[in-house]
Amino acid sequence: MVKRKIKFYHVFRWRKRSILLFAGAITALAAGLLLLFFRPWSAPEPYSQNRPETDEVLGVPLSVQYLSPELDNRPGILRRIQYIVIHETANHNRGADAQAHADYLAAGGDAETSWHYTVDDHQIVQHIPDNEVSWNAGDKLRENGGNRNGISIELCVNDDGDFEKTFDNGARLTAYLLDAYDLDTGAVLQHFNFNGKNCPMTIRESGRWDAFIRLVEQYREGGSRA
Repeated sequence: MVKRKIKFYHVFRWRKRSILLFAGAITALAAGLLLLFFRPWSAPEPYSQNRPETDEVLGVPLSVQYLSPELDNRPGILRRIQYIVIHETANHNRGADAQAHADYLAAGGDAETSWHYTVDDHQIVQHIPDNEVSWNAGDKLRENGGNRNGISIELCVNDDGDFEKTFDNGARLTAYLLDAYDLDTGAVLQHFNFNGKNCPMTIRESGRWDAFIRLVEQYREGGSRA
């Protein structure tokens, strides 16, 4: 009788252990499937697999000066990229070039506004990694908005700068980013498209948006400005 009890006890322990192991395996499999099919929308593509490290963009010097993650104007929210959003600084002061705006942002700016790149007539400065949100489009974190999905480019309009060269450098950067993220020119939008602000003002008021897009297309095709 004792032997039968011992045998039953061992059989029971073996079956219980098997059931627990099977249940654990099913739970792990279910969790894996949930992670695979229901990943958060904001899960980014790895930054390093898209835009490579470089110190120039189609002949224009690029200076990477990332804002401190501690600043409010660098929210650190990861996302996927759908748009390139074109702005102008609207700052006509002498000396208000890309580096001046980089220094302004690095000091905290107004804590509510930021962007990825500033372009002037001689260089490009990057402030925020491409796969992070910037506060540029005035549409908070709207699902299909410019903040949540756009790489923002500010073109300098300082009176002592050459806006024609800035215009050209901005088209080069835009073409480069479209190629890096496999987007077409339909993804190039204005700040205006997201919240109705008259920006990029100079380009809009001079009727040169189509010319900007054509120049972007030329650089994507490997051509030069006519």
